[in-house]
Amino acid sequence: MTTWVLNTVGLLATTIGALIVFLHLHRTSRISDNVPSSDAAASAKDRRLLMITMGLMAAWFVIQYVALLLT
Repeated sequence: MTTWVLNTVGLLATTIGALIVFLHLHRTSRISDNVPSSDAAASAKDRRLLMITMGLMAAWFVIQYVALLLT
């Protein structure tokens, strides 16, 4: 029972962390679109790839968390 609780809490913490990072990247991408920069295209591409990666990670963690709760 203790192992299940620890796994659930760890997975929940990881999920929340991934969602926070995703939301931060999403918010800063909208803010930085208004600021001109010489390297804006490369920065936007990197930020977009990070957002996709963190979004996929967050989705995977949510699926794992739901699967853990259903078992």
